Amino acid sequence: MMTLLSTRKPRRQVNIYTLYAALASTAASRPIYPSPPSRMMPVNKMAFIPTTDNFHKLGRHTSKRCLSTLHAGVESEAEIKDKTKKWIDNVVIGLNMCPFAEKSRSQQKIFTTVVRSDDVEEILSVVLYESILREDDTGTTMVVCPELSPNNFIEFYNVVAMAEDMLHAQDLDGIIQIAPFHPLFQFEGSGEDGIDNLTNRAPYPIFHILREEEVSAAVKKLDGDSSKVWDRNVSLLENMEDVYGRSTTEKIMSGEKVEGLRDLLRRITEEEKK
Repeated sequence: MMTLLSTRKPRRQVNIYTLYAALASTAASRPIYPSPPSRMMPVNKMAFIPTTDNFHKLGRHTSKRCLSTLHAGVESEAEIKDKTKKWIDNVVIGLNMCPFAEKSRSQQKIFTTVVRSDDVEEILSVVLYESILREDDTGTTMVVCPELSPNNFIEFYNVVAMAEDMLHAQDLDGIIQIAPFHPLFQFEGSGEDGIDNLTNRAPYPIFHILREEEVSAAVKKLDGDSSKVWDRNVSLLENMEDVYGRSTTEKIMSGEKVEGLRDLLRRITEEEKK
C-alpha cells in the first residue's frame, strides 16, 4: 500500500495541454504494447506474465469466455453502462468484494465513463483526465473500454502499465491508484481457471480509478491489513464454486443473480463473526 502524501499541491487545471504533455512523456519512455511488466497488483498478487505457451492458451479460451464482450461493438453506450452498473451493484457491492464501494454508491460518487475506441492514446488521455478530476474530489471512477483488447488480457495489461507510468510522471503516486479489471484477468501463479482470477474479472476491460486516501481509510478499518479483503473474497468464491459449480459461479461474478445466493452469503457472514 502506498503512503499517502502529507501535503497537497494546488489543484491543477485540466486542459488539453496537460493531457498532451502527459501522453508525450509516456510515449517517449514506453512504446505501444511493450513486453508485460512484472509489477504488483493492488491485491498484493502479481499479474499474469505470459510465456509463449500461456499466450496461445489464453487465445484458445477467447471463444468460450468472451462471447458477450466480442459483441461489445454492437452494444450502445447506455447498454454498456447498464451492464457495468449491474456488475457493480450485484458483484462489487452485492458480494462485498470492495469494502468501501457501498459508501461511494450511497453518496452517488461512483462515476462511469465509456470510451468507445481501441486507440491507446485516447484511452490514456481519458484515464488521466478522470484521475485529475478524482485528485481532489471524493468518489471513484470506472473508465470502461469495451474495445480495448477485450479478448487479450496481455495487451490490456500493457496499457494499464502505461497508465500507471503516466500517473507517476504527473506526480499522482500516493494520490490515485488504478485497479484493472478484464474478462480474462489472470494472476501470475494462478492457472487460467484459478478461482482467484474471478476477483478481477468484469464484463469489459475497466480502469478503476481510486483515491488512495479512501483506500487507506478502508484498510484502517481492517486493522491495516488489506489481505483480509483478499482472503475473504477468495474464500467466498471457493464456497460459491463448491455450492454452485464453476459455470454458475462465473455467471454470478458477471452480475447475474442466482437463487439461494443470499442464504449462502448470510451463512458465510455468520461464520466470519464467530
